[in-house]
Amino acid sequence: MIKTSKFSANSFFIVLLVLSMFLVACKNEIDESLSGYDLARPRATAIGKVLNEISGLAYDADQSALIAISDSKEKIFQIGLKTKKLKDIKENIVAPDSDLEDIVVTDTAYYLLCSWGEIKEVPVRAEDSSLNRSYDLGLVGQNDFESLYYDPTARALVMICKTCAHEKGKKIRTAFRFDLATKSFDSAAFFTISNEEVENLVKDTDIRFDPSAAAIHPINKRLYIISSSSNLLVITDTRGKVIEAYRLNPDLYPQAEGIAFAPNGDMYISNEGKYDKPTILYLPYQPSEPKNKR
Repeated sequence: MIKTSKFSANSFFIVLLVLSMFLVACKNEIDESLSGYDLARPRATAIGKVLNEISGLAYDADQSALIAISDSKEKIFQIGLKTKKLKDIKENIVAPDSDLEDIVVTDTAYYLLCSWGEIKEVPVRAEDSSLNRSYDLGLVGQNDFESLYYDPTARALVMICKTCAHEKGKKIRTAFRFDLATKSFDSAAFFTISNEEVENLVKDTDIRFDPSAAAIHPINKRLYIISSSSNLLVITDTRGKVIEAYRLNPDLYPQAEGIAFAPNGDMYISNEGKYDKPTILYLPYQPSEPKNKR
């Protein structure tokens, strides 16, 4: 019989301890290798207390500006990309209890998302709220939405559940399509996203994937989804198939609640001021050069 010495046993347990610490470190590692962007070095601009609860972001190509909303204000704001100045462009557009969470800008209207699953249409030329229209998804139960984006391939707005009653126990997030031509929601879900696929990519079953903002990349045509819960950036195709998932550094992205892209691919992410000053993060798009073929 071979006897194990105390030294060997102690060494074995030390190796196990070191290995477990290594695995935990790997599990919590911040992945900053997103193609085209340096997630570790966003350029931050403070935007002041007026937008302390900035909850939605859109890019206005005509004005070369960002359009923003706050869930505690009944206004639409413009943020100049060159001047960095804040300007009110629509006031008293909705009722004080509307709890605005996201915004999409089209040629004719602003579309605002209320947290319970209602879209408000505000005509660009409207002077007050008299011309506004509301469209309610009408889901049963307690539901929470924070993400609304435009999908040109579907010719529709799409909103994603942050948490919805019908998802309980299913580990999915559900997207619903709003047809801009008929101004109506589809009767069935547009697609679902697997939380388990996100967990597998970040190697952590304890994360919370609760979408807080989304936008389609203008060049690679993929859907980028921010989850301020667990500080995640998840990339899917336009029908919800998970492709990539990244952890965001909470020191840089403490409360990410908005995302928008310029036509050239530059990415903007807004942070609410829950833990610090509200900021707009600018991440220039730097696609890798294609290799020369021989």
